[in-house]
Amino acid sequence: MKERGGLRWLGAAALALAMGFGGAAKAEYPEKPVTFVLPNAAGGAADINLRIILKHLEEIVPARLVVKNITGGATATGTRAAYDAPKDGYTLLFFHQAFMGTASQGILGRAFTDMRPVARAGSIDIMYGAAKDAPFGNLPEMIDHAKANPGAIRVGVFLRAHSHMVALKVQDALDVEFNMINIPGGGGPIRAALVGHQIDLGITTVAESAKYFESGDIKPLFVFRPVDVPGLEGLPSAEELGYSDLADVGSVTNYFWIHKDAPEEVRTYWADKIEQVMADPDLQVELGQRIIDLRFARGDELQAEVDAQYANTVAIVEKFGLSTDSNE
Repeated sequence: MKERGGLRWLGAAALALAMGFGGAAKAEYPEKPVTFVLPNAAGGAADINLRIILKHLEEIVPARLVVKNITGGATATGTRAAYDAPKDGYTLLFFHQAFMGTASQGILGRAFTDMRPVARAGSIDIMYGAAKDAPFGNLPEMIDHAKANPGAIRVGVFLRAHSHMVALKVQDALDVEFNMINIPGGGGPIRAALVGHQIDLGITTVAESAKYFESGDIKPLFVFRPVDVPGLEGLPSAEELGYSDLADVGSVTNYFWIHKDAPEEVRTYWADKIEQVMADPDLQVELGQRIIDLRFARGDELQAEVDAQYANTVAIVEKFGLSTDSNE
């Protein structure tokens, strides 16, 4: 009887073990590391913001969260990698409006609508700075100089990326002609080119440029919309100077995206978690130091915002003939 009892115990243990393995196989999402693709280099504004958000997410998500920086192709290489990853919900994309630009120009080679927005995770004010020895010190002076010297002002842009599209819209709104200089890589290289006076004018984020304004290496020229930022007191915005059409390009907005074929419950999972951390006072303090509009959005509100921004991007692409033969 003892032996049979032992067998009964072993049988129960085996059953429990089998059920345990079965439970592990059906564990709730996420049961392995989740990758967040960022199609920009490490150290930039989007990269820093993503890592701050993921640091807080790791406190409430039972999985390792990995940032994968993939550069190239005017940000299209990394974005394509997110599109082409397995559609199991373990790869998300984190990026701003530049994604809309590569899609609408045909550089991406993928349909924009195949990636669905998960959550809006704040935005960063952008502005234009000038080299310290540029022959103008504010927006009206810059406009006068540009009209008197068509094509003389060298503007740093990442060709076909977001900074290029913003520069085209500024050029059009101000009715001037710029000399577009390709500076691949985003805000960091553009700021370096301004400091080295390889260019006269360049787009930058308000937060990342504060130290350059303080040192005098870069002159703050104009913001797109009014901002309340130490060091920029009294600096008029393009909107205040009468160029209201430029107000809508005054920021870059961070979004989390996931492929449309990923499970819907995964999209909902991340929207819930991101909404939770975006409301965390500690995260708000940490991100707020970077001059970020911390508004969160999801669902229909988010989709309407993304649709409007994409339509605006398409309008710029069509107006300036930026689409390629591969555009779908």
